[in-house]
Amino acid sequence: MEFLKDLNKQQFEAVTHDVGSVFVIAGAGTGKTRTLTMRIAYLIAQGYDPSRILAVTFTNKAAKEMKTRVIDMVGPSASQVWMYTFHAFGLQILRKHIHLLPYGYLLNFNILDEEDVKVIIKDVIKLLNLDPKDYSIKHLRHIISLFKTRRLDAFEFNDEESIYLGYIRYLREHQFVDFDDLILYTQELLKTNDDIRTYYQQYFEHILIDEFQDTDVIQYDIIKMLGISHKNVFVVGDPDQSIYAFRGSHYANNQKFLKEFSANQIILDQNYRSTNDILNAANLLINHNENRILGKSLKSDLGQGKQVHFYTAQNDYQETYFVIDEIRKLKREGADYSDIAILYRNNALSRIFEDALIKEGLPYKIFGGISFYERKEIKDAIAYIHVILDPIENFYLKRIINVPRRGIGQTTITKLEAHAKQEGLSMFDAIDTVDINGKSKQALLEFKEIIESIQTAIQDISYLDEFLASVLDISGYMDMLKADHDEMSEDRISNLKELVTVFKRSEGYYEGNTKQKVQQLLDQIALYTSLDKSSDDDAIILSTIHQVKGLEFKAVFLVVMEEGIFPSDFSLVDPRELEEERRVCYVGVTRAKRNLYISHAQRRMVYGQFKMNFASRFLREMKQAKKQESSPNVQQQKTYLAKGDKVTHTVFGDGVVITMSEDVATIAFPAPHGIKKIVESHPALKKKTLTN
Repeated sequence: MEFLKDLNKQQFEAVTHDVGSVFVIAGAGTGKTRTLTMRIAYLIAQGYDPSRILAVTFTNKAAKEMKTRVIDMVGPSASQVWMYTFHAFGLQILRKHIHLLPYGYLLNFNILDEEDVKVIIKDVIKLLNLDPKDYSIKHLRHIISLFKTRRLDAFEFNDEESIYLGYIRYLREHQFVDFDDLILYTQELLKTNDDIRTYYQQYFEHILIDEFQDTDVIQYDIIKMLGISHKNVFVVGDPDQSIYAFRGSHYANNQKFLKEFSANQIILDQNYRSTNDILNAANLLINHNENRILGKSLKSDLGQGKQVHFYTAQNDYQETYFVIDEIRKLKREGADYSDIAILYRNNALSRIFEDALIKEGLPYKIFGGISFYERKEIKDAIAYIHVILDPIENFYLKRIINVPRRGIGQTTITKLEAHAKQEGLSMFDAIDTVDINGKSKQALLEFKEIIESIQTAIQDISYLDEFLASVLDISGYMDMLKADHDEMSEDRISNLKELVTVFKRSEGYYEGNTKQKVQQLLDQIALYTSLDKSSDDDAIILSTIHQVKGLEFKAVFLVVMEEGIFPSDFSLVDPRELEEERRVCYVGVTRAKRNLYISHAQRRMVYGQFKMNFASRFLREMKQAKKQESSPNVQQQKTYLAKGDKVTHTVFGDGVVITMSEDVATIAFPAPHGIKKIVESHPALKKKTLTN
């Protein structure tokens, strides 16, 4: 097999492993995805039926890329491999068997996204005659998820439990499932139905799991139920990169798998990403974790490389300008902005770096912003499609019944909903008989006519993009946006045009008639996450470390590395949490390919007050005894402003810096303002450049 020739010894051993379970402990940058995909290709080449191979990963993007790679290696038969995320795998099982659960579900249930879930929770609160203003919907969503996934033993308040029970009842009555249900109902089916469990145990001859260190208790239980009989389970992961305990990932799964599956261990420690000085820092750091499944030490053939740059700033503002100056050096040396990432422990730490980048006119983006599919116009279009495919969908109908505006107010909607419930009808079917007069009744009838017109129009449509274009045209939605003539409407039109592109590109991915293809596409859209997004814009990445796990950059700045921040105060009371913090730092370090900068400030403004901070213990752990800190003497560090600089102030106008004392500038402004002393980081103050 030609595709095996470039594997190193450990990768080859993993790919060609005979039968039985194996845990491939794959360090950062060691080619774990390549190893996993080649393992699938190897199994197919050995004669195993690809349709009886299950491969599970954590993002739709990764699943798609892996399937494409396998097809390239062994041909189109590989398209039959069950290559899914855990949620998408659960969806496949539930689409066939959910009716066997005792909850009244039909096979054409609908999947809710996170925003829809919040709307339903709010509706449930109202149905219980509670005041929505008394509750945080975000908090309720969180604790409902924790309780469902058994990470919360009991609700603190009785009304929270009532809302939970009402939420579950609402979902089942309206044929909805949320993301948690896709996993939980799959587990319940396998656990309670012997025939279903036995069928899939025998059906899947090989099971492969990517990013195994991120599995939670329920996902592990599903893996165990499916694979424990034949034990042909191949998992790839790095316990040293287990950083999602807050999402439910269970570090103990690593040890449980080794024990319960009697698994062999294969270590991948040949790193293909980073230079050795970066890897040495990573190895020194993670060696301080005592609760490691198996010790490993990453090494590379890429040479020693540049030394890791440890930097101490006098204050937080000077730290930002150290980062700015180094980015400019990297740019002069030929780096693209997109090669550079500024990483921090939590989102609240980004602001000061954003301020500096804006002041200096450097392009940047916050990684992991609003998902394309969470934008209002996209959700409206998808709601229209749901109603067109199945008009009994009251939830989606309420979203778009007055979009564009038709004169159907909330009072009318409430009356229609009450009448529908009383008569046992959908709101759509209840429009004809509801006791509403005048313009409101006419508007309802016109809305129904629009939906029926679209339903008629799409009967002769064979292509998904034409389907969506008809929906947007006949509904009047696109005309509504065009009539607004503002910048926001233009952006929304562009987004909807991009949605048409999504539909067009999806044409060949699904089977069946147009309606069936659209339903499958809606299922896929519901499974999308923000981690699946990417952008090719040349901009500096600002991100938490968690968001960029799995990515790599030529240059990485690990900033705000201070005790009490990273590691956090909360982690210092529990050794397990401190070890997870160290693993988070390890992930950050191993994102860097050629340049790694690690910085902290001696003084930082936190919640409006300056605090004196100690360098993070992680810095001390990463430094070799022979290595000296490469930051200059703090007394010699330069400030953003210097004597003679021209500045502008939003109130005082243009001025000139007379002197600098640490980070305080003495500035001469024209009369009547005169001499002012201003902290150089003040948002009203900006340095003037030749272009100002």
